Amino acid sequence: MQEDLNDMAYFAAVVQYQGFTAAGRMIGVSKSVLSRRIEALEARLGVRLLNRTSRHFSVTDVGMRYAQECRKLLELAQDARQVIDQAQQFPQGFLRITAPVMMAEVVIAPIVSRFLQLYPQVTCEVLGMNSRVDLLEENVDVAIRTHEVPLEDSSLYRRPLGQLRNLLVASPAFIAQCAVPPSIDTLEQLPVLTRHAASSRSEWRLHHAELGSRSVQVQARLRSNNLMVVMQAAIDGLGVALISEHACHDALAEGKLELVMPDWHTAPSYISALYANKKGQSSALRAFLDYLSQAMGAE
Repeated sequence: MQEDLNDMAYFAAVVQYQGFTAAGRMIGVSKSVLSRRIEALEARLGVRLLNRTSRHFSVTDVGMRYAQECRKLLELAQDARQVIDQAQQFPQGFLRITAPVMMAEVVIAPIVSRFLQLYPQVTCEVLGMNSRVDLLEENVDVAIRTHEVPLEDSSLYRRPLGQLRNLLVASPAFIAQCAVPPSIDTLEQLPVLTRHAASSRSEWRLHHAELGSRSVQVQARLRSNNLMVVMQAAIDGLGVALISEHACHDALAEGKLELVMPDWHTAPSYISALYANKKGQSSALRAFLDYLSQAMGAE
């Protein structure tokens, strides 16, 4: 038999306050409702818990023992509720996060470090993966992706995080040695540093707010599938690189790199946090999504 916890709470209150009227006043339930619910409780249990007439109220022996056990159960229920309240107030638990390798290394890693310092009861696994993953099948809580609009996978919920552009950068020393300032017309004559190029020849499609888009054929002096290799080569003065603004932010701030043709850049793509469940999210996931949005300037 499955008991109604509310009826047990009503009965414990009636015993504690020695009557329906006093109990109803303390817990905000009418006397008639209390009487009806406890009669139903007695009927289900098949025992008399209270002796009551118009002038007399007393608790039977079994009723007194039952009230004691009800109070114990109610205390346990309150303890269980406190576990949920504390989890909601203080995020805790495990998060599995995926992001493209470059973004995981350069953007997400420092954000996750600061998040874990803020919430010491949360643990994380961060996977740098350029391939798409099935969030449910791989038990991933949140995937951070760059994409074009509209979002391809509409079955997932999306938290917009901002836009991503690639900027033209080079070292101050490289820019100083150029005979004329680099321009969209002279870019193809300069040594460049590229990623994901199948050959030394590559095409960069750049965008200007007023002049529109233009494709430029460039000759790679160095190419690598690793962003950090390309960025280090740019810092060392080997040529012009096309690097995401998040990745080169610190190097620009520190003066290791400078913008080349700052009005030209790639058309923006979008960054989103994708997750499978909107309801019943863990406190850790809710806190991380909020923190991630704020850290990336989406809020």
